[in-house]
Amino acid sequence: MTLDMMILAGILLGAVVMFALDVFPVDKVSILILGALVLTGLIDGQDAVSGFGNTATITVACMLALSYGIERTGALNFAANRMIELAGTSELRLLVAIIFSVGFLSAFINNTAAVAIFLPLTLSIARRRGLDASKFLMPMSFAAIFAGTCTLIGTSTNLLVASLVEDHPEAGGWKIEMFEFTKLGLILFVIGTLYLLFPGRALLTSRRTAESLTEVYRLRHFVTELILKPESPLIGKRVTDTLLSERFNLEVIEVLRGETKFLPDDPDAVLRPGDILLVQGEPHTFMQVKDEAGVQLKALTVDDRVLQDDNIVLVEAYVSPKSALVDSTLKELNFRRRYNATALAIRSHGRTIRQKIGRVRLEYGDALLILTSRQNLANLRQTQDFLVFEELGRAVLRKDKIYWALGIFLAIVLAASTGVFDILEAAVMGTGAMLLTGCLRFREIYNNLHWQTIVMLGCLIPLGSAMQKTGMADLIAHQLIGNLSGLGPMAVLSGLYLVTALLTSLMTNNATGVLMVPIAFSVSQELGVSVRPFVYAIMFAASASFMTPMGYQTNTFVFGPGGYKFSDFLKVGGPLNLIFWVAASLLIPMFWSF
Repeated sequence: MTLDMMILAGILLGAVVMFALDVFPVDKVSILILGALVLTGLIDGQDAVSGFGNTATITVACMLALSYGIERTGALNFAANRMIELAGTSELRLLVAIIFSVGFLSAFINNTAAVAIFLPLTLSIARRRGLDASKFLMPMSFAAIFAGTCTLIGTSTNLLVASLVEDHPEAGGWKIEMFEFTKLGLILFVIGTLYLLFPGRALLTSRRTAESLTEVYRLRHFVTELILKPESPLIGKRVTDTLLSERFNLEVIEVLRGETKFLPDDPDAVLRPGDILLVQGEPHTFMQVKDEAGVQLKALTVDDRVLQDDNIVLVEAYVSPKSALVDSTLKELNFRRRYNATALAIRSHGRTIRQKIGRVRLEYGDALLILTSRQNLANLRQTQDFLVFEELGRAVLRKDKIYWALGIFLAIVLAASTGVFDILEAAVMGTGAMLLTGCLRFREIYNNLHWQTIVMLGCLIPLGSAMQKTGMADLIAHQLIGNLSGLGPMAVLSGLYLVTALLTSLMTNNATGVLMVPIAFSVSQELGVSVRPFVYAIMFAASASFMTPMGYQTNTFVFGPGGYKFSDFLKVGGPLNLIFWVAASLLIPMFWSF
């Protein structure tokens, strides 16, 4: 092993650890990897920026914009509602409807967008029909994942792998077509669906969530009432001037005055004798504030009705995939002033945080318990930062543009699949057509494009170049073949699939694809066989992330709303990973011979 290989091995090991432990957001890790490659001289400046001009990066950006354009017209919401209505009241029929509906959409649009549409709809239907939402959300995520492997545009990983193959010097002009691997994708979709409907459904433990948000967040143990006595020094002050937060580390949630409720920032909330401050904090501070602030302490069992009235509402909001808040704290964001709302608690990776929540760095998929006015909630729902699961009117949709958006998208699929244009050309022209027809606006593209994915692709694509230049890909391929070559190419393909599937559970699917594509070419050269079976093994395995909630974005997305534990994904997703491994190892050589 050369010095360059040793350096690259160290960078790869550090990347895997940071991805697996979720030390930083994936885009920050990607930038660190790119910086390390440049700093160590493994790539030059031209290679360092090549990822941002790569066809995969541009195509993914355009496809994400197109997906949002269709979503913005309301076409997907209409289709989702009709499909779910056909299920009736049967739990099994509802599960079938969700799997096939999400699966169909995920084959053609970004699968995270498909899950984002169905998630609040599924929660609402489960609540109305008295069903357990956890029985539907994980299967929804898994269906979106394996349906995304049915077409070239189904997931960014497919587009990335196709682009890396096309750019590889040993590809010989091979371009992966739109529906080139659809037959195998559909077979795996059927296998996955049968698993989810029968053994998977039995394995999935019920995680029925409480109806009350205060019960879900166990808020009652940390909230009490402070009744202002006539002699209280707080009389005549606004809540923001009382220094309760600075002196006693207490968060004022509401001011109660008779039947009227005020939020802390309300200009009418000048404190009067008899006002009740609903505060959140640690129990040991309550006695201290009682003595110093002239208040009477009242024990309180909080439920949603205590906090809400006709104007004030308690909601749960999830940090969206497009949010600019990731890796920031509520304090840094000045959350209360920015959104005119109060965050009472945070749920991250299934853990509820009620203490010092202003210092917690937000992650994609985190849930916030928020108290705000109905007017401000409408504004909160308009932002790209949160997905708010509460029965209010959705953002105004451009329903008059539905046919334009669907027509443009179908034209793109037809043009790319028939070879009239390649996928990059079709995607760029489709985005332009969406803008010209008013289905999309430039500001919406800037605000709603998933920049984390774009930055990650731009930074990680040069990693594949470093793998080839240093010879690391050849070394890994030689080691893999040395252990399995005696059993034949099928065994090597099976081993490559397994390694890819395990890596994608620790890293991101796109990072795994970048890492493994050069190895596929090296393996095929060592064996003297076609590279196609190995490329498709990587393409399918890189999206087969069912064992962990952080392995794929859609898994992270449903983790909180479903009330799941980490072990639920391992118990249900682990066998599915094994089934896909065996099925892909046997089926891939039948479609693409060595």
